[in-house]
Amino acid sequence: MIMAMNALSRIVESPDLSLYRLDSTHSPELEIYCASTPSSRALLNTPETVGVEFTRRLQEAVEGILGQFPDPEERRRFCPEESGVVHFLRSGLNFGIREALYNAWGFNEHLSSFITSQRDRDQYGRWFIRDDAYRKIELPRNATLFIGEIVATGVTMKNGLQIIGRMAKNLGRPVRNLVFFTVGCHKIEKALSEFDALMRASFRGYHTTYLFYLEGKFHLADSKTEARLKVQGTDLMRFPALLAPEFEQSQFLSETAPLERCVIYDGGARAFNPQEHFAELSAYWEEVVSLGVRGTTLEEAYRERWPAEEYRLPQAEYLKRKREVWAGVDEKRLLAVYETAGAWLRRLRERSGAGSLVELARRRLRRISSGRSD
Repeated sequence: MIMAMNALSRIVESPDLSLYRLDSTHSPELEIYCASTPSSRALLNTPETVGVEFTRRLQEAVEGILGQFPDPEERRRFCPEESGVVHFLRSGLNFGIREALYNAWGFNEHLSSFITSQRDRDQYGRWFIRDDAYRKIELPRNATLFIGEIVATGVTMKNGLQIIGRMAKNLGRPVRNLVFFTVGCHKIEKALSEFDALMRASFRGYHTTYLFYLEGKFHLADSKTEARLKVQGTDLMRFPALLAPEFEQSQFLSETAPLERCVIYDGGARAFNPQEHFAELSAYWEEVVSLGVRGTTLEEAYRERWPAEEYRLPQAEYLKRKREVWAGVDEKRLLAVYETAGAWLRRLRERSGAGSLVELARRRLRRISSGRSD
């Protein structure tokens, strides 16, 4: 089967992990995958998950991917003495890769590095790096580097990867692979492609750059994004995006997850300053209340952020569309998603009268204040 642009082709299916190869037409030098796990689905659908629990969910997702690494031949070459984990402070700590390598593969003596690469905006709205002064970088020879990061604009990663690449070149420390885990959007691919090119030009033995998206290749809010409530250059959105089938289905089981402003919010705050995160979350839902007071209904809010138009089509037309983007997914799974969506749409039609959005948003605020999810 010839994969369509922005298509997922399933290569692993198990209760703990579904793994898809992602079309890489625009970045052919990269090995790109999308992984769906129970832990990452729960994390992205439940913004109340914070602190240690937030980090633990991401670590569990990484462990699941490592346990079924899609390049078994290269996996047999990996060893702790030639492995290094690079942590971008502070949200990069959340992926727990150091511990995941131990739990999945028994690695105990792999190196760890730490680097700051903080972005900011100037008066003209352009992104720049405000702080990259702290660097404690340890590079083993013939290194396979492991990185996890939430990626929006990619500015932070581009800067940090350039620093690491130049250091490896200047020190004469060959790098063999980069394994990157992200909740992110397409912007990371350009940064990784540039790193890949630098490594191939510097070291003849450079093998592969692996990229693993968790649950989907999300949409970065910009000036063209139609949603009224958004933070441009920051928010990772569920629509328009390429989502794993399991994650897409899971959203129909939640009353409010599809309406969240961002699929993950600020990962650093969620892990290390939960009160800051809850304040941001509450401020957003207060804005949703205001939309409802001004007359926006629940159905209108959903159509703006999660329209689910293909699920309003006859079954045959739905199957035709989804087979183009979910290659190798059996019809039973496709129909299960369709049926779950159908039940959700019926409930939505029953509840989408005047004041429906206000009612839901206020209930959401009460649950946020009590730390309970929907």
